[in-house]
Amino acid sequence: MESRFVSPKLLRKSGKEAVAEAEALVQKVLNAETPLERRMVIKCLDQLSDTLCRVMDVAELVRQVHPDSNWQSAADEVYASMFSYMNQLNTHVGLYRKLVEVMDDHEISRTFSPVENEVAMSFRRDFERSGIHLPKDAHAQFVELSSNIQESSRGFLKSQSLPPPSNRMVTVPVDHLRSLPSQVTMHILQSSSTRKRADGTAVVDLVPDDYAAHYILRDCAYDSTREAVYRAWQYGSTTAVDTLETLLEQRRALSHRVGFESFGHMALEDKMAKSPSHVDEFLRGLATQAQPRWNSAVNKLHQLKTKARQGHQQMFPWDRDFWMSQQQMDKGALPSLHSYFSLGRVVLGLSRVFKNLYGVELRAASPQPGEIWHPEVRKLEVIDEDGRPLGLIYCDVFARSSKAHVGAAHFTARCARRIDDDVEVSVASAPHSSQTVVERDGQRFQLPVVVLICDFPVPAEGSPSLLSWSNVETIFHEMGHAMHSMLGQNGFHNVAGTRCPVDFVELPSILMEHFARSPHVLSLFASHYKTGAPLPLELITKHAERRREHAALDLHAQLFMSALDQRYHSPVLDPLGTGASGWSTRSLIELHKDPMFSEGPGASFFGHVDDTQWQSRFTHLIGYGASYYAYLFDRVLAGQIWDRVFHGDQPRQLPATGNPLSREAGERFKTEVLRWGGGRDPWQSLAAVLDNGSMRHGEVDAVAQGSKSAMRIVGSWKLPDL
Repeated sequence: MESRFVSPKLLRKSGKEAVAEAEALVQKVLNAETPLERRMVIKCLDQLSDTLCRVMDVAELVRQVHPDSNWQSAADEVYASMFSYMNQLNTHVGLYRKLVEVMDDHEISRTFSPVENEVAMSFRRDFERSGIHLPKDAHAQFVELSSNIQESSRGFLKSQSLPPPSNRMVTVPVDHLRSLPSQVTMHILQSSSTRKRADGTAVVDLVPDDYAAHYILRDCAYDSTREAVYRAWQYGSTTAVDTLETLLEQRRALSHRVGFESFGHMALEDKMAKSPSHVDEFLRGLATQAQPRWNSAVNKLHQLKTKARQGHQQMFPWDRDFWMSQQQMDKGALPSLHSYFSLGRVVLGLSRVFKNLYGVELRAASPQPGEIWHPEVRKLEVIDEDGRPLGLIYCDVFARSSKAHVGAAHFTARCARRIDDDVEVSVASAPHSSQTVVERDGQRFQLPVVVLICDFPVPAEGSPSLLSWSNVETIFHEMGHAMHSMLGQNGFHNVAGTRCPVDFVELPSILMEHFARSPHVLSLFASHYKTGAPLPLELITKHAERRREHAALDLHAQLFMSALDQRYHSPVLDPLGTGASGWSTRSLIELHKDPMFSEGPGASFFGHVDDTQWQSRFTHLIGYGASYYAYLFDRVLAGQIWDRVFHGDQPRQLPATGNPLSREAGERFKTEVLRWGGGRDPWQSLAAVLDNGSMRHGEVDAVAQGSKSAMRIVGSWKLPDL
């Protein structure tokens, strides 16, 4: 990290200095009168955003990962103070009017580069989403609604930690727990009351939490116990449902305040999807091709249950995890891959992949005193083929108690940005160290700094860190984000790297998961940590085949959640129009009846169970309101790019055996996608990277337009893991 972040005291000082510098930049914008001053307004706003984010983003990182409570307290203070200040700027009428004035001045706006125009549009959208253009009374109502939404969001998340209601207790014979892992059985027995029935049967009175329910539904062979636990667990929290419905109603009201038909229309305006009807087109297209696959998967599980129970058996939602597990057990366990994936070799493999594709490599570097927050953090320099630095990556990959439960994540501590043409201000600007600035073609650029967070198991002392194949995919995924930040240097902070639409940002990272499954790529680094023997191709093939068995069932779940998210943010929330509480459950029931999900043998297997409230646990509605579809969408895009660009659209195999490490393909992806960050319409980037002769006539133009037909085309593209 920067030298100004080496102590809690200096972090606090940096926050105050950033606000002072930001205030000076605000005055520059407000006082811009001459043509030259007004021409620099977009640059000034971008510089202002960078000034604040360079401290706020570090503070957020410290809050999540630093082991020292003094640091965490300082970060909390800095973040809260700067967040409040940034909210003031987002509703600063003077800044908004000056921006609009400049954008509406054709003599100025016609000189904008395409990227600069995207920057200007992004600022204008952000301002107008805060209701700044509304009359005074309407804006006050907007601000109040926004505050209420934040409170409801916190309330919904807080409700997840409430203890299950005692009236949902389930009585389970202790014998029914014997097939569970011993530590799970012990947890249940220690946290619940046990007794004996009159017939001498030992039973436990259990109020199922997430932990117990997961293992009972997966491992308990008794249908009646699984059903009872499922019903009690999925009953959920009435408090959570009430809070969720309040939140969704507030979001709809907020969207109406700024002239949108629904929150979905408001949230999707600047996404690739553009509108709820376009998302629906994509989801239905995907469901049409996937339905035969998930019905086939259900049929196989049904046959397994019928055979085991010696007679025809109906399938129910509480059967899913158990019979999936039984199907896997019947085929026998596969040898573990851990021994072939030592962490050091995996990082070496990543460096070789990036060198082959982009002429970029990762180089281990020694941190300066105070630069890292934990001894396990590793610093990597990203170097281009001319030996010039592109940025820094800090890797904090091992689990520890002081880390927040963020799982795997990519934090941008600083975005790339051109700085030699910065607007001069009267206060001292934060210094740039020599390792974070580079000169290119007579211009100076601030280099990006990113932090990768994972929660891999800590190896025993003296032993190497061995990863699962899933861990390998995780670090490849996060490195995909990091490389987007490294190569997406377009001169502006606000659209650099991963600062692009939420339904495009996962594309580079999901694409990297394909490389983590390629035998050719695995041959670059996957070798036994003791013997050096390469990972056998037949072993990786068997693991890939085993994974695919239930991929269609997972897709069904993702499609359903995506569709439910859209329904919850549509113009009509209550399907009955009564407005009475409980409408979110009624809406969920109606979605189960949709032909997307109600046709075929999977209807009862996936269907709604009376007196349950599954939506009470749908926490992704907080961070991904109206955009939960985005991950599925990017999976489809990444699959097409993998096939058409890196494998020449050859037939899919399990796994693909060709060599995807083509420099020509890598340069194409870098040039048409990565280098733009958020500085170009993603549909144009997608069309350009796929315009290599592999698409049908007319598809390229349709995709480039990003219309409803483009979403229909994407919905017809096959997911790679089906």
